[in-house]
Order: sequence, then C-alpha cells, then structure tokens
Amino acid sequence: MRILHIIFSLNIGGAENLLVDTLNEQVKSQTVALFIINDEYNPDLLAKINPDIPISLLKRKKGSFNLLKVMEANRTIRKYNPDVIHFHNHNGIRILTRPSLYRKVLTIHDVGILSNHLRKYDKILAISKAVQKDIFDRTNLESVLIYNGIDLSKIKIKTEKPTGIFRMVQVSRLEHLKKGQDILLKAIALLVDKYEIDSFSLDFIGAGSSEYYLKELIKQYNLEKFVTFTGEKRREDIYNNLHNYDLLIQPSIYEGFGLTVAEAMAARVPVLVSANDGPMEIIENGEYGFWFRKGDAEHCCEQIRQIILQREKLNIISDNAFQHVIKNFNIVDTASLYIQSYSK
Repeated sequence: MRILHIIFSLNIGGAENLLVDTLNEQVKSQTVALFIINDEYNPDLLAKINPDIPISLLKRKKGSFNLLKVMEANRTIRKYNPDVIHFHNHNGIRILTRPSLYRKVLTIHDVGILSNHLRKYDKILAISKAVQKDIFDRTNLESVLIYNGIDLSKIKIKTEKPTGIFRMVQVSRLEHLKKGQDILLKAIALLVDKYEIDSFSLDFIGAGSSEYYLKELIKQYNLEKFVTFTGEKRREDIYNNLHNYDLLIQPSIYEGFGLTVAEAMAARVPVLVSANDGPMEIIENGEYGFWFRKGDAEHCCEQIRQIILQREKLNIISDNAFQHVIKNFNIVDTASLYIQSYSK
C-alpha cells in the first residue's frame, strides 16, 4: 500500500512526534512518504525519519493560499500516486484540487478542532475517547478510536525509589492558557508557604509564548531556587532522562490525550494530571496515576504534598501504570491499526 502523510508543519509537539514514530513503523511493511506543506519544520525531527521514507517540502508560508503553491502541491501528490492520504490537520484537504481522486483519512489530535472540513474525509480517526466524543457531540460524525502510541524501546525505565530532593517535571509547550503551568506554579507556592515543604525541584521542559509570564510569576512567588526552565529538549534527551524524575505533572486546562503522560508512565515515573478527559482516560480515572481538579491550585498542591509524603509507596502504582502503557499505547499497535483503517 502506498501511504502519503500530509502535515502543515513539523515542529516539536505530540502530534509531530507521533507522526515520526508512525512513519518509521509503517515503512517496515508499506510504501510510505511524507509531505510537509509549510516552511516550518524541525531539522532534528526530520533527521529521525527513516532515510527510506521520501520527504517533500512545499515551503509554503503559514496561512498562505498561493495558487502556484497549490498547483505544485498537487503535482507532488500525483507523483506519489498514493492509495491513501493520511492528513494530520483538519483543513489539509483544501490543498487538493481534485479530492475525489484519493482515499482521504484524517487524524484529529485534540479536542475543539474546527469541524467545517470534517465531512470531506472518507474516515476520521480520533486519538482518544475524549476526542471521539468531542467530534460526535459537535458534528454528529462517527470516528475510529486509535490511541497514540510510544516507541517503548527508546525510553529508559526508573528502577530506584525517590530519595533526597523530590524531582518534578512538566513537559509541554509553554502556553499557560492551554497547558496550565501558572496553576502548577501557584500550587508550588502554596506547598512552600502553607506546608513549608522545600526539599523539591521543578523543571519545565519546553518553549513557548508564556515563558516570560511564567518567569514573572516565579519572581512574584519567590520560587527562583525551586524552578528551572531547561528550554526545548530533543525527544531522545527527554526519553533518556525522564527516569531521573520522581513525578511528572500535567496541569492542562484542556487536553485531547497527553502523550507526555503516557511517556512518563512508560519510564515508570508517577504522574499527576488535571482532570481533563484525555489524561484521565490514560490513567483510567486514577487507577494508574494521580489527579487534581482542573484549574484548582490548592487541590494540585495537596495532591503533590500527599505524593511526596508517600513517596516510598509510589513504585506500586508506577509498576501497574507501566504495564498499562505497554498494553494500550504501543506505537507498533498504533501504526498497525492505522493501516487496517486504510483498508476498510
């Protein structure tokens, strides 16, 4: 089967990392190609793609609808003569001048995605039950559930119980209106001021538009000695170092899945998530991780405090979470289910 994946941009992010892993897995049994529409792509991420996979770069300016670029895009697509086009942006189909010529599949990677183009696809794939429900509630369209997968072989596994400084980490874009890093900082401030707990550290891994705002909050809360911004890291570096942390916290305001949550669980690191449908789905409503009420800094603080107090017992829930990830979020299964969905 000839499969062409089309995405607008390939920067660091959950959907992009998933796509790279999917490409590398699918090429083991299929003919696979990648087409990036915009002039936004991360060279390190491109370098992780199997060299047997051809990559075309249209280098269109973001948001542009230049007709010459549209014509060039369709020539490129015809060159690949795909049996199926797998889109990763809801409006990617607009690039096709004759969409009826192709079998078209779309993966929805988050909740709240605009729905005005969804009926133009032959099949819609949802990365979680939360996304599947969101699509149906807003459009009455059915979708196929295929969970995001992880290349489990690349993640180092935690083997030691936490001792000394309790190390916490948050991995995502620094966009507090979606990812809720400000809620986490308020919780940390309460941990210090209200409970006088100060034997911990918190690393923010990622970059984004909220970095200045978050750094100002840290000054306001006097948290400079506790919080570090490490900047954007290569996924290999994250996978090699996740096991050094004692807790991953995902305080998102909304989230369709939460790939970093599953990645931490795969490293046998305990997780604390805000009560969004996507992350709560991953931890099975608390069976495989901890949670706090969305947007509630006091509840987040209390949960962190309880986790620190019971640190010696965390290995039980971490072991169960590790087995849960192996069973449900393996990239081998994700890539295989994608291929099955193309054929049906």
